Amino acid sequence: MAANPAQLRPQPGLGLALFDLDGTVTRGDTLFPFLRYAVGTPAFAARLPLALAVLAAMALGVLARDRAKAIVLRIFLRGMTREALAEKGRRFAAERLPAMVRPEAAERVAWHRAQGHRCALASASPSLYVEPWARAAGFDDVIATEIAFDAQGCATGAFAGANCRAEEKLRRIEACYGNLEQYTLHGYGDSADDRHFLARCAEAHYRPFRGRQAEPSARAPARNRPADFLKLMRPHQWAKNGFVFVGLLFGHAWNVPELVLSAVLAAAAFSLGASAIYIVNDYADRERDRAHPKKRQRPLASGRVTPRAALALAAVLAAAGCALAFAAGPIVLALVAFYGAMNLAYSFWLKSVVILDVFIIAAGFILRILAGTLGIGVPPSQWLLVCSLFLTLFLGFTKRRSELLSVGADFVTHRKALLHYNPALLDKMIGVCASAALMSYSLYTMSPETTRLHGTQNLIYTIPFVAYGIFRYLYLLHSKHVGADTSRELARDPHLVATVLGWGLATLLLIA
Repeated sequence: MAANPAQLRPQPGLGLALFDLDGTVTRGDTLFPFLRYAVGTPAFAARLPLALAVLAAMALGVLARDRAKAIVLRIFLRGMTREALAEKGRRFAAERLPAMVRPEAAERVAWHRAQGHRCALASASPSLYVEPWARAAGFDDVIATEIAFDAQGCATGAFAGANCRAEEKLRRIEACYGNLEQYTLHGYGDSADDRHFLARCAEAHYRPFRGRQAEPSARAPARNRPADFLKLMRPHQWAKNGFVFVGLLFGHAWNVPELVLSAVLAAAAFSLGASAIYIVNDYADRERDRAHPKKRQRPLASGRVTPRAALALAAVLAAAGCALAFAAGPIVLALVAFYGAMNLAYSFWLKSVVILDVFIIAAGFILRILAGTLGIGVPPSQWLLVCSLFLTLFLGFTKRRSELLSVGADFVTHRKALLHYNPALLDKMIGVCASAALMSYSLYTMSPETTRLHGTQNLIYTIPFVAYGIFRYLYLLHSKHVGADTSRELARDPHLVATVLGWGLATLLLIA
């Protein structure tokens, strides 16, 4: 909000510096981090799927941008009192927003103030947190979007006035300062919407704090290419959904077409759902990923895919995954939905909880097995569930060990849970899980139930394949420092490929 224009207008001919906030002064969007802060991570994760659907409709042109933003605000803030939101805004401005500010932008504001220029922040983000931060940062005037409240003082989710963007931002700047031609204007923006006020500035700076100056007319690098969308989906990770077919193999159901089709649909549903989760996770981690030696090349972190397009793709994939899961069966749909909710909680909260973060990863594999057994009507083997649990815990802890060594001193920024791990602790947990996985699989091959089901006692001869695969993976972890991406390591190492194929062939020959 701004003061009385007559009191704040600088003298004609003096300098006036106009700054946009999101993406210009800060490294990225501030609205969603604020919404997460305002409602808490669990509530944010629960409401995020609905918000993603709204953003997808906006990206597809079904909803206007201002309308979509108002709906998102209603989803998260409706019913919160004016006092509670004001307090959340002040705390967010003091605790979280400073870490998002580009140092070069702060230096530029300080330079303008030293020159005697008046500095104004004009933003489409809510004034709840924009104004307290801007005042503390040295801005003289603040122009931002206002949230509407009802007669009881509760947020409605609508705007009080118009959304402060594009032409509306320019109109409000002119309402504050009058005829802009009487000032020496310096403008700083980062989007097409900012070009409305940048066009009025004697010195217009478009994306000035990103390492190099880029004028509005400059040709932007190629973005949102199909190849980058495909990479964002991480199709190589779909190999993990092979766990869905464990029930068909060990339940002797591979010759029942209906069950095979249901398992294929379940695997496809998990593949699309997992890709949607990966995209949301990359969106949430894009700033931290830029500090990682390898993850900085991901499509979102590198800027090759825009955040809006990524979220739209995630919403489409999630909807398609749910449709396929429903076609496979109601239990599969419930399992896929629970998988999605669990992983959203992981992305925004549980990934920072030591040990539990790895158990969440393992639970994802157990849900896949249950979808390929209970979900399609095949009774699951308790021994195989136990073996799968320890095997996936083994892979999860090896992943953490690889990450801990690869990110070095920056590990706190990359993943907070790594602060509580160390190689010695992880080696102990890896050893326990490897031993338990090998032992539980061995007991499964020798159990009377397995012998009766498969009509053979010879599954014991598949144990060497499992043992060799575990030992080979440990060798690669310690001598080659691999393990950060299990799917890629399985595909790249010829020994592991041969081991998996040999185990599968031997198992089929023995139980078919």
